Amino acid sequence: FCRQAARCVAPLPGGEAGRHRFMAATCALQQRNELHVVEFAEDTSEIACRQILPHPEEVWLLSVSPIDGNHILTYSAGKSSPALNIFSVPADAADATLQRLCGFGGQDAQLAAVKSALWDPLRQGSLVVADSEALHVFEYALGNGMLKKVSSVQVGQRCSAACLDPHHAGQVSTVDDTQLKTWDIRNGKLAFKRDAAHLFGVRDVDYNPNVPYQVMTTGEDAALRFWDLRNLNKSLCTLSGGHHHWVVRARHNGHHDQLVLSCGTDSAVCLWRAASVASAPLGVEDSGCTLA
Repeated sequence: FCRQAARCVAPLPGGEAGRHRFMAATCALQQRNELHVVEFAEDTSEIACRQILPHPEEVWLLSVSPIDGNHILTYSAGKSSPALNIFSVPADAADATLQRLCGFGGQDAQLAAVKSALWDPLRQGSLVVADSEALHVFEYALGNGMLKKVSSVQVGQRCSAACLDPHHAGQVSTVDDTQLKTWDIRNGKLAFKRDAAHLFGVRDVDYNPNVPYQVMTTGEDAALRFWDLRNLNKSLCTLSGGHHHWVVRARHNGHHDQLVLSCGTDSAVCLWRAASVASAPLGVEDSGCTLA
């Protein structure tokens, strides 16, 4: 494996049945940067590196297309100007290289402090990029070399993350300062808002892949909270005790939504069981929310 620092990892969908593949990206200032395709063998519990792909700059964000697992989106902001690029990942081969399909960047691109880069699963050819102050909608046609910005929505001054609603087209939730907000990017209007979602600050947001209107937030209070966007007076469930500092990222399991994985600035990674807010708890007698 590469010995450079890495900031992001993403699952690779598709491929042969039973294969568990992931892509990790390095973020080194002075060394050569790479994307590593790794595979977990379930029968032996071993992790093997299957492919190493050179990348022109350090990678700060990495996202894999939910429609075509061979297409990836990277965000770079290092020695050169900040840039978003879509690449095609070649088939397994020792000497393979990334093929750039289109991108957005340069001195006049006004692209900085990107927090989230999201493929729209309900609208092919569309991306949503969140920076510290706004949501930007991009359209692309693979092969034409350009990502085209079509609209922007101002969301606040300290946006730290965003997530697309997988159930409703045009809906995006953002977190900034201590607020949780949901936007309709088709008209730029605010649909839902919760102040003081966490003490001190909110760091991340993720939609439940199986339950409409349900989101999870993480905060600087070392907690995870679950919300129904239609009734934001009180959270549905709170998870705490696993982290002792900021919880910076958390994601639902795409198949079993009662399982949640989180990581924090305390260097801890926690697996949680949130049975009470799951679509279908898998035979779990305890209906609460616990550290798995």
